[in-house]
Amino acid sequence: MNVLTYGEIMEGGASVFHCVVREDAGSLFVIFSGVVRVDNPARHLSELLAELRQLLPGRTIDRTVIDFTELEFCNSNGFYIIMDIIELVYAATTGPVLVRRLEEDDWQQETLPILLNLDEAAVAERTSFEDVGEI
Repeated sequence: MNVLTYGEIMEGGASVFHCVVREDAGSLFVIFSGVVRVDNPARHLSELLAELRQLLPGRTIDRTVIDFTELEFCNSNGFYIIMDIIELVYAATTGPVLVRRLEEDDWQQETLPILLNLDEAAVAERTSFEDVGEI
C-alpha cells in the first residue's frame, strides 16, 4: 500500500488527529483517526489539502474507501476540514465510494450523510456505507 499524503494535528506536543491517504491496486483509502478539537484545523492540514489537489487528478482510481471508524471526536470546526477533504476526493475520482463508520456512534450515523452532501444525487449514487461494530 502506497501512502500518497498524510496530515496531522498536534496539540500539547502530541499528535491527536491523523488523515492518511493511501493507494493500493486502483483503490484510494482516506482514513481519519483521533480527535479534532482545535479552532482552526485547516491551518494544520493546509499542506494535506494542497497535496491532494495535486496528487488526485489524473490518477486511475477504481474505488474509494473513506474510513471514519478511528475518528473519536470532531468539533464543528473539524467538520469543515473533513468536508474540504471529502469534496476534493469526490471531485477527483469517479468510481464508487464506500464510507466506513461506527454503527453505535450517533455523530457518525447522523452527521456523516450531511458532511458527505448526500442530498446531491451524484454523490448519493456513488456512496454506500459499511457500519462497523466498536473497534
